[in-house]
Amino acid sequence: MKKSLIALAVLAASGASFAQVSVTGNLTYGFQSQTTGGTSGAGSADVSGFGAETARVIFTAKEDLGGGYAATAVLSVNTAPGGAASTGDDHSLTLATPVGGLVMGTAKGADYLSGGIAGVGAYYAGWDSAAGAQATAAAGSKLFTNRTQRDYVAFVIPVGAFTFSLSQHEGAGSVAFGTGSTGTDGGINGGSTPVTTLSATYTAGPLVANGQYAIYKNSQSAGNAKDTERLAASYDLGVVKLGAGVVITNHDNTGFATLSPKTTDYLIGLKAPMGASSIGATFGSRTQADIIKLGQTGSYTATGYSLEYQYAMSKRTSVIANYARWTALPAQAVTPSERDASSQYQVLLSHSF
Repeated sequence: MKKSLIALAVLAASGASFAQVSVTGNLTYGFQSQTTGGTSGAGSADVSGFGAETARVIFTAKEDLGGGYAATAVLSVNTAPGGAASTGDDHSLTLATPVGGLVMGTAKGADYLSGGIAGVGAYYAGWDSAAGAQATAAAGSKLFTNRTQRDYVAFVIPVGAFTFSLSQHEGAGSVAFGTGSTGTDGGINGGSTPVTTLSATYTAGPLVANGQYAIYKNSQSAGNAKDTERLAASYDLGVVKLGAGVVITNHDNTGFATLSPKTTDYLIGLKAPMGASSIGATFGSRTQADIIKLGQTGSYTATGYSLEYQYAMSKRTSVIANYARWTALPAQAVTPSERDASSQYQVLLSHSF
């Protein structure tokens, strides 16, 4: 892996002979302060200081194979400053054909709602949990599931304004084979349970919409996710861009009382450009329904909102300031324990190249 990256760097630096190799990336650095709300008997935790939010270099190599075929290799070196949950490097290999594209790779995907179509780029930090399991609302959790590195293979077919894809994902093992064949928590804690996903995206003018249906392997085991439905859309009105989305995950709750039979996530977002400036806002929620605790059945909801200001100093450099406040799901070790509100603010300088 490292030898491949060094070789690509040499090729990119050599210029004219290898013009199909490009190097891009982003470094976003600044100050962050976060207060994590405690529970009864446990105080809050305050963490603040300077650091990198994003530190990534991306090597892209393309080759035209003729006859409508092409190969693209992407190697992304990510220092993973966001925490231990970010592991390894992202990479993908795509074979484009006259009828579609075969894509194989490893990636830590963005949160579907706050990091995708529904989020409209309104909150840089995102609502996925940076550390810990959202099911137990560990310190550092936000609203949605913490993301993990996953191997995947997908076939993508464009048809007019639609793009269809069928993909298989499993827990990542770097470049090793078959490491993601087990797992128990798919969809709640971001585990390695293999999942098959059918996706359709519609793009026409100001409207972008996506729908997905995912089926998890080993769903008959207690506590496992059985399936997930996702839907997101955004519409650009010019003066403001609006987005919204929902994710519903169903579980096998037999003999596993601490997980909900159904988890429902919502997000709405907006981003308004004003010359070189833009203002963004999001509101999100997660609800776990019908959790059984000590013979009692209850439902619990976590909610949060964010506000963000961006100023573009140029096409590649910008200043970002945001604030978020949320109440995570209650801790569920024995009996649900309600949590105090958490908050976070960031002041960042971002440069892309």
